[in-house]
Formats: sequence, C-alpha cells, structure tokens
Amino acid sequence: MKLRYKIIIFLSSFLICVSLLIGATCAGTGIREEINQFPGFSGILIKALNTQEVLFSYNEDKLFTPASLTKIFTLLATLEIFDEEKYVYPTSFYFSSTIPGQINGDLYIVGSGDPTQSPEVIRKIADALVQKYNIRHISGDIVLDNSRFLPEEFLGRGWMWDDKNPLIGALTVMGYEAKEKQNSYLNIMPFLWGNIFSQELSKKGVKIKGDIRIGKTPEGLKVKYIYYSDTLDKILAYMMKKSDNQSAENIFRTLALMDNPVGVSSIAQAIASLEEVIDTVLGLKWGKDYILVDGCGLSEYNLMTPAHLVKAISYLYQKYGFKILDYFANTKEKGTLKERLPFQVWGKTGTLSSASALAGLLETKNKRWVVFCLMENNFIFIEEENDPKIFENRILEYIYENF
Repeated sequence: MKLRYKIIIFLSSFLICVSLLIGATCAGTGIREEINQFPGFSGILIKALNTQEVLFSYNEDKLFTPASLTKIFTLLATLEIFDEEKYVYPTSFYFSSTIPGQINGDLYIVGSGDPTQSPEVIRKIADALVQKYNIRHISGDIVLDNSRFLPEEFLGRGWMWDDKNPLIGALTVMGYEAKEKQNSYLNIMPFLWGNIFSQELSKKGVKIKGDIRIGKTPEGLKVKYIYYSDTLDKILAYMMKKSDNQSAENIFRTLALMDNPVGVSSIAQAIASLEEVIDTVLGLKWGKDYILVDGCGLSEYNLMTPAHLVKAISYLYQKYGFKILDYFANTKEKGTLKERLPFQVWGKTGTLSSASALAGLLETKNKRWVVFCLMENNFIFIEEENDPKIFENRILEYIYENF
C-alpha cells in the first residue's frame, strides 16, 4: 500500500514537472521563432525575480551596445553613492558688497551640475536674488564659475560629432543641445545660462555695468545666496522615465564629486567612481566584463550584456524592493513606455540608430514576477518590417502569456 502511494506521488510530481517543462518549452519556442525572424543580432535573458531561475536565455553573455540601458548602471551607482532623498545640487552666489541695493564689484555664480535649470528656473533664481538683496546696481561683471566639471568636456566620450548632443557643464541650461555641426561648443552653455540670468536682472530694473565672463571665484569670498535643486531621487526618476540624456550625463559626472567635494569632476574620475561601485556590488570588472564611458548611453564605446542588466536590476530589487519601480518608466504613465503594451511593464528603453533595448520587470498573467533584458544590435530599421520595438513587444507578450 505504501509502495502504491509512493508510486502515485512520484507519477504526480513527474507529470507536474513535465507539464511545467512543456509550458516553458512552448514559450521558449515562440521566442526562438521571433529571434529567427529578426534580421539583426539579439540577446535575451529572462529570470524569475524572486528565485533567479533562468526562464529563457539567448546570447545573454554576449556584449551589446546598450544605448540608454546605460542609465540603469548610472541609477545603481548614484543610489549607492548618494543619499538620494537628501542630496541636492547647489548653485551658489558670491559677492563682497554690503551696500544695500548695490553690488560693488563682481557677482560670482558657481554651478555644481544641476540638470534641472530650465530658462524659467534660471529666471526664478534671478528674481529670488534680486528680492533677497533688493539689488538695483552691479558695478562689476557677472562671473560664471563652471569649473566644478572639467569645462572642455562638454560632450561625452564616443558621442557622434554630428548628432544633436546635449551639452554638459557645471552651469547647465536644461534641454539645450548642439544645434549644428561645429568643432567646439566650449563655454557656450555657461554663457547661455549667464545671458538668461542677466536678461532677467535687466527686466527687474537692475543696472549691470560690467560684462558676462567665465572665471574662478576668489578664495575667502562669502556665499550670499544658494539655490537648491529638487532632491536627487526626483531627478533620477525624470532621467529614467524620460530617458533624458543631459540629466543622466550630469549625474554621471557628479559621481566623482562625492569623495572630491571641492575638486573638479572629469569623465575619467566619473568612470572610476562608477567602476568602483559596479565592482563592489555586482562583481563586474570594467574593461574585462563591460565598458561604460558615459552615463546616458549615447557613446558607441559602451558595451554590456543582457546578463549584466538583469543582474543590476535584480540587485536593485533585492535592496529596495518594489520601491525601485518608482524610477522606471511604465506602460500606464507618461514616459518612454506609455501605452506601448496592453499590460503593465516597468522598464528602461534604449534606442540608437542600430541599437535597441528594453530591460525591466513585469508580472505575468499567471502572477509571476520576472526580470528581463532584451537587446538588439546591427539591424537596419524599416518601419513595420524591421522594427526592433515590435520585436521587443512580441517577446514581452510571450513572457506575459506563457511564464
């Protein structure tokens, strides 16, 4: 009798396992059909979120140009280095005059890389300064101190020179990008910031005798006013959901300032800061396992694998739980995934001329949470015929229906 029960239990367990295996195989077959039809190089990794069981893999350890999936590594490194709910970008104003209504001498403005300063925000900053000190006259210059980021590194490494790239700097005008093919945009950004600021002062009736120029703030000068940005968590959410390259690159450059608060951030230092974090928390070696030289993903030098991205997202989930979803775009809110699929997906998109990607989290119709990464390179985009986004959508539909 006992033997009979044992046989029944064994057969039942065996049939369940076979059933699960057949279901996974069928889903895998459907995904492989999509892969075979896609005329490009693709890589896929799908794992159960909680158990990390591999549900499907294909070229998961091959290197791809990640495009904006790079921002996931930027997010991870930033959350590890900074207190995202407290850190803010300061823009500091220095002058020596104590005469009411007047600045006798130069007004120095020190930027720290705040990526949230639209022209409207800059005008509000000018208005706040005028009201605080009732300023009516500036006898000297408006001096723009953009030295916190190495000024000559206003573009990222490996960015296509003839693209409309965002310009980066310690004083940044949100949304401003290179408008035409030029050899150098050195100091264009701070001067644009200074002109917007100066024009608002003039509208407020402030008389400015001097010029707008680039310069360093003298030591010993006391700060008179500081404008603080939104907290970093809000900036990161905007960066991820909108896939904003300018804010991502500014945040990337900021990584080097944590241990060097009074120094100058360079791309090399930012890479080193990111490299240290990724080595510590993910065990990945820069130059051996992956390469990242910017924070936004515009660089063609960047290389990583689907397995790297799944590992990064899984780490974020293990540390922050579902709170991490607040940073990702999703199909029900404004962002790069809005209404892209008929079910809820949280993820990060990536798009370059011959690179596309999507990585994130979703709950299947069987109430199973999965973490996934889809990457495609070396394709020729033809709308409706060879669209990598359609390929990605079909894969996600298979995941949702079958896992």
